[in-house]
Amino acid sequence: MQQSLVEVWWVVLLCLNSADKAILVSYWRELRTLCQKPVQETGFDAPLHSLEQHCIKTSQKTVFDIINKFNIPYRKCGATLVAWTEEENKKLPDLRQQSLEADIHDVNLMSLTDLHKSEPYLRKEAVGALNIPGECVIDSYLLGLSYAHQARMLGSKICTSCEVSEMSQGTLITSLGPIHCKVTINCAGLYGDIVDQLAGIDTFRIYPRKGQYCVFGKNASPLLNSIIFPVPTEKSKGIALFNSVYNNVMMGPTAQDSSELSRPASDPKVHWMLTQKAQWLIPDLATFLPVGHYVGVRPATQFKDYQIRTYPHKRWITVGGIRSTGVSGSLGIAQYVCERLQSDIGLEPERGATNHLLDMAWSFGEDKTSVTLNGYHYPILHPMVLYGQDSMTSKL
Repeated sequence: MQQSLVEVWWVVLLCLNSADKAILVSYWRELRTLCQKPVQETGFDAPLHSLEQHCIKTSQKTVFDIINKFNIPYRKCGATLVAWTEEENKKLPDLRQQSLEADIHDVNLMSLTDLHKSEPYLRKEAVGALNIPGECVIDSYLLGLSYAHQARMLGSKICTSCEVSEMSQGTLITSLGPIHCKVTINCAGLYGDIVDQLAGIDTFRIYPRKGQYCVFGKNASPLLNSIIFPVPTEKSKGIALFNSVYNNVMMGPTAQDSSELSRPASDPKVHWMLTQKAQWLIPDLATFLPVGHYVGVRPATQFKDYQIRTYPHKRWITVGGIRSTGVSGSLGIAQYVCERLQSDIGLEPERGATNHLLDMAWSFGEDKTSVTLNGYHYPILHPMVLYGQDSMTSKL
């Protein structure tokens, strides 16, 4: 694997039988989560009956048990989906009906009175809204890192700075030497199609989609109570406004097609647009200045759904096209892959309940740029967490 989709791959490792040795091969020097969106979603607006929605809903059943066991910071603040035009407002009943068909029953239309009671600083021109109480903000970086560290504690091996150049008869040829595999799981994210081609598989293309965020200081957090979503479009869920789990007000992500596989630089024009949009939604934000910005890239494909496929004759599983819902669907994706391991490839995974997981203790370093898990030191690579450790405020 050239690039690890940590939220997916490490849960797969947790589910492997202890008789099997799981190895993560990553091109990068450190474990990365590619700035995954710091929101745990319910899947209410995922394509109906899609694999993506199935995985998110499956994950919802157990993810909070694991989050609580690992003591991952999260806040169940709920979300408010706001319509600003009559055309958008007409879509709200359909979105609610879609959530009901997905067996998500707590999504409800809001009166404008209730909307402005729950979000008193929100712009007054809204014409309708949906309440989605199950959505929450989370430290997605620490969750992915905890999955990885848990797998390491259970005997899995992590090979970083390791580039895969060839796949030959069940053996990965890498820059650190050959690795003989019972099964290979391609969770290479933005490089998913390239890694598939090493095994002679060519079923999708990765089209990088850039997502930029604008970050305000923590002193602006009282202006916002829930995640503010726009009405989604065919291409994207749209740009959200929310308080991070560390109480930075954030606007993002955008959804801009890109040709860059590595993380691109922030665009000053997009940063200005995000600043203006946030201040339009919450007029009182006009008295605050952003304290920063960052960019992530997600692996979109020509398909709207996840691309999880098994190739039994190659003993290969592809986990591709996991866009911004990788955190939300992680446990469901892992369970689905485990089922494919058993039914399609004949490996018997252990269905690890949360009581099989080892206790972990973590703490941020004094320098606020690292985190320690059970004596292992990891650099903090997610900008959301770094901004969360910073005491910068924003005020004109």
